[in-house]
Amino acid sequence: MFTEITWADYLRVTAAALFIYYTILLLKFYFPQIRAAAGAGASFHSMGNPGPAEPNATTAIMEGGGNLTPTGEFQQPVTDYEIIEELVDRVKKNLMESFENKAGQQTVTNGLKAIVNDYPVLGQSTFRPSINEFIATESQQHGFTFMTETLAETLWQKA
Repeated sequence: MFTEITWADYLRVTAAALFIYYTILLLKFYFPQIRAAAGAGASFHSMGNPGPAEPNATTAIMEGGGNLTPTGEFQQPVTDYEIIEELVDRVKKNLMESFENKAGQQTVTNGLKAIVNDYPVLGQSTFRPSINEFIATESQQHGFTFMTETLAETLWQKA
């Protein structure tokens, strides 16, 4: 029936159609992130666009969430992974200092409790059991054998 269309022509047209389709989808859903990553705010302004180079706070919050810094700049929200990395670094540093100072059980527990209570978001997170396991393991590696996952779980409770 289609003797004038070769397989090569069919594949070329299909590949071009798919490319156009996925490019449109990508731009539709990720254009604000692409524009921010490429620094296109300045290029829009230089192209004669009378609008501001940066999105206003209302638009930015409606598009992807976030918050404003004290200087009025828009800041993307911090992910759980970034918060967890910060918590891990603080726990390691605290345990290292406690080990060097030969701190007692109560001092170590209070220090870890203070760190954990600085991250109430993680207290409600699905990562909480993993964080407890990390705290127990890291504590035991530094010689604080009293710290178990059960005791690490009690660190999350407010005093």
